Amino acid sequence: MNSASIELGLLLLRDPPYSAVKLSELLDLASSRETVCSAADLTRLERLAGSIASDNAEAALDLAAHLESAHGDCGCWLRAALLEACSRFEEAAGALRFLQERAAGEERAMVMLASARNLFAAGHPDQAWHPLAEACKSSAVPRTLRNAARLLAQARKKAEAPFRRHCRIALLSTTTIDFLAPILRAQCFGTGIDAEIYIGPFNQYEQEIRDPSSGLTRFRPEVVAIATDWRSLGLRDEEDSPGEVIREHTARLESLWREARERLGATVIQFNHETPAFDALGHMSAALPGGRGRLLRAINLALWEAAGRTQGVTILDVDQIAARFGKDRWTDPVLWYTAKQYPAAEATPALGRQLTALLRAILGLTSKCLALDLDGVLWGGVIGEDGLAGIQLGGGPAGEAFVDFQRYLASLARTGVLLAVCSKNNPEDAVLPFRQHPEMVLRERNIAVFMANWKPKEENLRAIAATMNIGLDAMVFVDDNPAERSRVRQNLPEVEVVEMPADPAQYVAALSRLALFETLAITREDRTRTASIQENLARRTLESTAGSVDDYLAHLDIKAHLAPFDEANLPRIVQLINKTNQFNLTTRRRGDAEVRALLAAGAYTQAMRAGDRFGDSGLTGVLIAIPEGGGLRVDTWLMSCRVLGRRLDEVMFAALVRYAAENHYTHIEGEYIPTAKNGQVADLYSRLGCIGFRWETGRAFAAPAMIECTDLTQRTGAAV
Repeated sequence: MNSASIELGLLLLRDPPYSAVKLSELLDLASSRETVCSAADLTRLERLAGSIASDNAEAALDLAAHLESAHGDCGCWLRAALLEACSRFEEAAGALRFLQERAAGEERAMVMLASARNLFAAGHPDQAWHPLAEACKSSAVPRTLRNAARLLAQARKKAEAPFRRHCRIALLSTTTIDFLAPILRAQCFGTGIDAEIYIGPFNQYEQEIRDPSSGLTRFRPEVVAIATDWRSLGLRDEEDSPGEVIREHTARLESLWREARERLGATVIQFNHETPAFDALGHMSAALPGGRGRLLRAINLALWEAAGRTQGVTILDVDQIAARFGKDRWTDPVLWYTAKQYPAAEATPALGRQLTALLRAILGLTSKCLALDLDGVLWGGVIGEDGLAGIQLGGGPAGEAFVDFQRYLASLARTGVLLAVCSKNNPEDAVLPFRQHPEMVLRERNIAVFMANWKPKEENLRAIAATMNIGLDAMVFVDDNPAERSRVRQNLPEVEVVEMPADPAQYVAALSRLALFETLAITREDRTRTASIQENLARRTLESTAGSVDDYLAHLDIKAHLAPFDEANLPRIVQLINKTNQFNLTTRRRGDAEVRALLAAGAYTQAMRAGDRFGDSGLTGVLIAIPEGGGLRVDTWLMSCRVLGRRLDEVMFAALVRYAAENHYTHIEGEYIPTAKNGQVADLYSRLGCIGFRWETGRAFAAPAMIECTDLTQRTGAAV
């Protein structure tokens, strides 16, 4: 149904009573299989349903009954809207199930939001949270996101929402940023974050950060977002001393960052500045040394450099977000002059999405694996039918698009994203382009896990996650086949399924705009992650041929290196603390400032690096123990999934016991806080021989003899 046909329907039903002829004509229009409903059409049909139901509920239910056999999207939506308007919520939710996997983009968001709304109203909150989250992830329209935030707030009064993390976020701005809050809250919910948001007074960001009695201080933020816009800098068209302006502005913000870090213990997200779309100097604004356009670019670079040398500070690239959205539309002059609102209302979802991506990275929720179909995703055509020479890869518009998509994927892999193949194919056909096609950018060495067979893809995705030792909620799935995407969504709702466009030229944009793989830093371990997974597969092969676990470990030739935390390792340590889930005794999430505070208080710290005959696994273990009551209390103990099953937990514990005994601590007190993912360590302390969670330091603890360990933590005051 297009707009014209909806308008005709509105005319047919304009005035009650609604005759059978009029209802029949609208029924024919709404039942068409061929027409596509836009978001605007869905909105009009929803209003039409409300109008019919309010004037004549019996006619509304009669029309809904006639639409029960309709197979068109518009007919299904109209039927659901009519049922909802008549308070038939259970039936309305059932009608919407047909549409959930047929719609995409904003239309999908509207369908999912309606599904959640009706499920909540029908008394099924457990079924409603997922479609509500999907609506929040799919929408780019302020109205939809505000409605989602409102529904979330109402639903939370009656049922407990499923969150992965809670975060107190402060928004301090030189503009009116209040309109961002509900949109950000909805987008955070879509990624599993319970966002508690504080909005600072208009243009009072410095006072809020520096004043010990401010509302910000009382709020105790975990994240402070400083949203300074370019107008607040007061730059003239051309400045006489551009260098001085840059130094002054950067120094002032660095001072605020330090205050927020040291006094509030918060991570800082600093907004940079978009270069405005309109400037009286035109292109000369960027050409002149003191031109405003050039100066803003220089200030942005200076902010990046300052954040790079300051732990716990990251930059939100507003200039890039505005450029992608369209700078002509980024600012609404009317709203700016009347309310100082920035950016424009329609741009707030784009800003919120990128802000949410950084929050995910701060909280350790960034996706870890990208699972890829092959035919139609990495190349055009079907390798099993078209052969090596017949697939589209380079040599033409479509082929060049696939090559560029592969380049983008290769760049993701260099930042630590694990690439996997999940394809229905003969294995020998699937691997052929990786080995022999001259235009392939990706090679077998770039793929952490390669699964090509004829099993259901949800089964292969489970196997990939198990091989990588990651959760399904850390996976992203890319497939050009809508039926496969729908099947994975239905069977593995934890997996992020990307809605891929029909044209491969749009693949990079479709994946990039979701911002699923944002990170705060790229460590050495990130760059070698794919190799580490491949090395683990080799270890499993060795394990399958070994006579016993100890024989296997002896053949691995494991070497461990234990050292106190230091400045060079702190980014990786904070990264592990915030994203490790399975071997994590307490799952306490700590930012850089909190870790430094523990160091300053004299905590014992242990950072473990491990390697073996197959390669170096890098920094993969973290332990923090706090002096308390004559003993040491283990506050944080975790290991990366890449080194599990090698008795390295015993190596770490042995070092802790030695340190405690040599420094006259009477005991070690452990702690286990259960979560949905750390069940494997529930009995760790008992397996180590503790009585309850306690170890008396009069007893020695022997580390596995087959593991060579260098321990630098054995000195008084091991914290640095």
